[in-house]
Amino acid sequence: MQPPDKSDGQIRVDPAQVIEAMPNGVIVIDGDFTILMMNAAFTTMTDISRKEAIGKKCHEVFPRDLCRTSACPMIRLREGLEPFCNEDDKCGARGRKASVVVTVGALQKADGSLAGIVRTVSDCASLYESRERFRKTMGGVIQAMSLTIEKRDRYTAGHQRRVTKLCRAIADELGFPWDRIQGLRMAAAVHDLGKILVPAAILNKPGDLSEHEMGIIRAHPQMAYDILKQIDFPWPLAEIVYQHHERLDGSGYPRGLKGDAILHEARILAVADVTEAMASFRPYRPALGIEAALVEIGRYKGVRFDPDVVDICTELFTVRGFDFLSKGWRSGKSESNRRDII
Repeated sequence: MQPPDKSDGQIRVDPAQVIEAMPNGVIVIDGDFTILMMNAAFTTMTDISRKEAIGKKCHEVFPRDLCRTSACPMIRLREGLEPFCNEDDKCGARGRKASVVVTVGALQKADGSLAGIVRTVSDCASLYESRERFRKTMGGVIQAMSLTIEKRDRYTAGHQRRVTKLCRAIADELGFPWDRIQGLRMAAAVHDLGKILVPAAILNKPGDLSEHEMGIIRAHPQMAYDILKQIDFPWPLAEIVYQHHERLDGSGYPRGLKGDAILHEARILAVADVTEAMASFRPYRPALGIEAALVEIGRYKGVRFDPDVVDICTELFTVRGFDFLSKGWRSGKSESNRRDII
């Protein structure tokens, strides 16, 4: 392999060198289905050497059911269809089993016509391991944030964990896919992150809040959004947290969003947050109990709160036996200062 040319002070890299250095398998096939190039990673994945493949037809070396059919990547691209990505459970002509992700892209001539295709093969096991490492790292960051919030306010210790538990149960009933539930769980775990910037004297004040103090607390979704938007999460985490005090009729805050402008995850979080807050003890009132909380969300079903979410939340407690702490709840009426929902 020749080193990069530096004769004129500029580095020129041969594209073949770049392909060869890639950790994923890469194979280049021309418009006549002839294999032109394959890198070392591809030969390792397939157990097929360059000598066995280069110069031969791809369907001869790697026969598949889709070869010479309308599903063939080359034919798809010739017909103007988009490149695609799919999973394959077999890679190689010797029957070697391997779970891989195959991405196909067009190789174009100078005039824009199709010259061939480039296929990139990624090992699913490696992708899964990378994703799991990333997920655990993100989970650790979220847990650290959650614990930091709870250390500042002993009265709401565990609130975010209980809200997360209820959010997950509701999302499960709604049929959310696993990955989407993970995003909702992480958002729920730090939904009160903005309160870290609220003075403890206001958070733990036993009496009613002044208008000024109420304004400071109502700023916590914006504060949380400003912190979380700096992190590139694979879910709309910052926006979910930003919206968890919005209401369907526009009576919420901080932006007064209405209806479909509110994310589904935020609607779930809103119901779970109010339900847990009302059921639990606060420095300005005793625990009101789950019955009072369910009456409250039922009163505003379809007005402030998503009706499907309210129905599922109610069923979880009254029919399915869901319980935050695996023990009984006290009931009560909610006629006190509305700090339960701020």
